Amino acid sequence: MEGPTPVSALIHAATLVTAGIFIIARTNRIWGCSVYARTILLWVGAVTSLMRSSMGLVQNEVKRVLACSTCSQ
Repeated sequence: MEGPTPVSALIHAATLVTAGIFIIARTNRIWGCSVYARTILLWVGAVTSLMRSSMGLVQNEVKRVLACSTCSQ
């Protein structure tokens, strides 16, 4: 995410994290009905978490470390 740090923090906190929670809540019927879909969602989340936390360990810029840390949550 490019831009000044205060703007990046505001956009990230206000929209990106909330949008992810909203999308999961809105598509709950899809994930709740299919065991296969839940398994895919679980694996995608696990791989994303491990990959982004590993990438955060080698970053030099604070904004990139923060972004990787948030993605790994």
